[in-house]
Amino acid sequence: MNLYRRFIRPLRLADVFTPNTTATVTYIERVKIEEDFLKNIDITGRQIIIYGHSGSGKTTLTRRMLKVSGVNFIITHCESATTFNDLLLSAFDKLDRFYISQKESNITYSVSSSMKAEYKSVCAEISKQNSTSHSEVSVRVVPPQLTPQKLAQFLGEVNAVWIIEDFHKISTEEKTRLADILKIFIDTANDYPRVKIICIGAVGSARELVTFDSNLYPRISEVHVPLLSEKEIREIINRGCQCLHIEMSESLIDKIVFYSNQLASLTHQMCYEICFKNDVKKTKAFKKQHINDDQFKSAIQGYIDNNSDTLKGIYESITKNKLVWYILKTIVSVEKESVTFEEIKSRINTRKHTFLDSDIVAELKKLSDETVGILRFDSNSDKYSVATPFWGAFLKMQLAIEQAEHDKRRKNKQNKNLIIKNQDDIDADVYDLLLRQLELLRKLAQS
Repeated sequence: MNLYRRFIRPLRLADVFTPNTTATVTYIERVKIEEDFLKNIDITGRQIIIYGHSGSGKTTLTRRMLKVSGVNFIITHCESATTFNDLLLSAFDKLDRFYISQKESNITYSVSSSMKAEYKSVCAEISKQNSTSHSEVSVRVVPPQLTPQKLAQFLGEVNAVWIIEDFHKISTEEKTRLADILKIFIDTANDYPRVKIICIGAVGSARELVTFDSNLYPRISEVHVPLLSEKEIREIINRGCQCLHIEMSESLIDKIVFYSNQLASLTHQMCYEICFKNDVKKTKAFKKQHINDDQFKSAIQGYIDNNSDTLKGIYESITKNKLVWYILKTIVSVEKESVTFEEIKSRINTRKHTFLDSDIVAELKKLSDETVGILRFDSNSDKYSVATPFWGAFLKMQLAIEQAEHDKRRKNKQNKNLIIKNQDDIDADVYDLLLRQLELLRKLAQS
């Protein structure tokens, strides 16, 4: 352990395990993906689409690689209501740090006096054209001078890349206009080689923009960022422990890996809660602190509680229908990335209960609808899968808890390594059985 880190400049827990922000000190190198990214960032005029599941580390990797490459960047975020004009204004606002504030950047640059004057002129025009709606809410108006072409020039002048996060959330109409912006940035690269757009989106979103304009196809690179492997999840935990000068037991690490569902952000969340419960607020200066699995129950329950108004609310509402509960339990228990209708049907229909095909199809359609968003249906493979890893992790925990509560009086002695120990409250048996039942399900699925 670095003595300087321990005694002179210790790290805060919030800097080591970062559930809601990009990882820095616990960043895990992903060589092949990083090489692919760096190759495309150097190609003049090449626009990039980064896609993968939420929580897979897309933004962390993008920011890291741009920093390594010495490339300046701005970031704008999309929501379902985000419009073309919102994107322009947001991006323009982020340029303030280069044109006005002149904060430290990755690379040096010089802005011509004429471009700086033009930037200030647009700022003044935006301020002047603010209007007020009937509800007394200030509405920002995009002035005629602020075109996508002009924005590309402003970015090019400071050698900056524009990162557009969650572009998949915007409407189809706005995606069409975004595709037009990509073409403009391709052309602008003739005068400003560094300028480009990096769109970050969810699984299945990479081809969306290309479908709006076939001419984009050879000028866009798609980089897939998969979920982390178990080895990579363990590396996050181990690096964090080294930074804080602590040591987690192997059984505790096994549990974190199992429940992380290959999500870096969920790994950070559980590690943060466990450290916090053990009063690890910063790097330990003296004797290394050992942490066993006493507080692991809190890490699981913390995730469930933190999502009680979102995931749990939806879950409790839809599982009032017993068929829905059986469908979700089936998809989680088979431990496969995706399953067919026939697999779901064969597992649901037993001697105890039989459901009509039409009823199963109807509920699968509801679960795959955007308003619910628990399942995803792939029309190419005719298979269903859990829509996001976050839903997968939640369902894994929630369904296992329910199963454990049902069987909590049974003395199942399988897989001692995943038993939660030293729980003083009455719920301890529930969580012991939870972990045992999960391992049993995994073995049955593999047999």
